[in-house]
Amino acid sequence: MNPLVSVIPGVIIGIGLAVVLAGLLPVRPALGAALDRLGSTTPTQHTAGQSVEVRVGTWVHRQLPDLRFFTIPAKDLALVGTPVTKYLYDKTLLAVVGLLAPLLFGFAMQAIGVLPFWLPGAVGIPLAIALWFAPDQDLHAKARDAREEFSRSVAVYLELVAAERRRGAPAGRALTSAAEIGNTWVFARLRQELSRASYAGVAPWDALRDFSEEIGVPELGEVGNIVRLAGEEGASTYETLRAKGKSLRVQLLNNEHTKANQASERMKLPIIFSAAIFVAIVLTPLVMNLFTA
Repeated sequence: MNPLVSVIPGVIIGIGLAVVLAGLLPVRPALGAALDRLGSTTPTQHTAGQSVEVRVGTWVHRQLPDLRFFTIPAKDLALVGTPVTKYLYDKTLLAVVGLLAPLLFGFAMQAIGVLPFWLPGAVGIPLAIALWFAPDQDLHAKARDAREEFSRSVAVYLELVAAERRRGAPAGRALTSAAEIGNTWVFARLRQELSRASYAGVAPWDALRDFSEEIGVPELGEVGNIVRLAGEEGASTYETLRAKGKSLRVQLLNNEHTKANQASERMKLPIIFSAAIFVAIVLTPLVMNLFTA
């Protein structure tokens, strides 16, 4: 009998017990590091007590090379509200699973004498690379949909701010009052950023402009720029806000028409292919009868 048959189950059970015990044991405080920090004013990064997700994500973030393929999509992550550590942890977990799963399968195949372990294990490297980049596609799709929804909400937000200005509300108050009306996640994010700016003593239009740069929604920054003229220079911005809102709605409508046209173009080929199959089904018996007559 192949000795691997008795070794592999023991290794798997041992690894499982080690993982379970490591999760049950309490985390010991790093007293040596705390004593070394006494009298020091240099800020340090605390990792004790943090979750595995945060520790793994932080470590991977420090080890990433400065290459274009490893660039973190910070704007997309900020828009969908996903921490960088969770994003890197998910990528690392998928890559490790893709690397080890074929290897373990190879050991099992070698244990029963079917294949050498390195043959399935060689698939692990390309599979790990593919799974490392797999979360990026999902993140880009979510960010694209969220950015479109954010732009539509900004068009509504422009009208609300213009209505507040029409009522005579100050520039800063118009931004905060308009954000309190909506109940979608976009308006919740706007309220969160405006509240943070209020506590930090930052002008609300500056907060919106910085937030628009952080999440990659330039339409929101234009709202802040328009209202800034009213807050700093006392300019009348009602007509400007209404015109900008109308322009944004027209732009969004044109984008929807473009998507609809593209979807129609993509549907032409399946329709033509289906029609050709239907014609072939109808004409095949007639042609066969013609040749056999």
